[in-house]
Amino acid sequence: MPVNTSSGTKLYIGQDNDDHANPQTDSDYVLVGFIENLGEFGRQYSLITFDDLSERSTLKFKGQRNDGKLSLSLGRAPDDTGQAAMRSALDSDHDFNFKITLSDRILSSPTTFYFLAKVMTYTTNVGGPTQVVKARADVEIKSNSIIEVAAT
Repeated sequence: MPVNTSSGTKLYIGQDNDDHANPQTDSDYVLVGFIENLGEFGRQYSLITFDDLSERSTLKFKGQRNDGKLSLSLGRAPDDTGQAAMRSALDSDHDFNFKITLSDRILSSPTTFYFLAKVMTYTTNVGGPTQVVKARADVEIKSNSIIEVAAT
């Protein structure tokens, strides 16, 4: 199948990576519940430019690479084990193991992304009278840590 829906995608948080746990072999992953939107992630390069006066041209170069962040929109659920782990990780300077599983299982397992990241925010959005109380969490991915395992 060339494309797939997002429905059924899951995010898990694992161990504090300061213990040097391999994200692919981490056995302590917990599901982060009530995710409304996972956002986007992946490698981006910064743009470096130089304006050459004599040629009236802008030269362009690739700069630093950044593997991005997840900007999670959540239904706030303080008792959810995964959200509680995210809130605990917020106060740590360490990277944590994360994994994302898509809903594109072919035979036995879905596409899975493993990576290291820091939880940078966890905020509450009460909203108006006809809204669900939400949370937003930003998870900054450590560059060069994304491992993609294709669906089988």
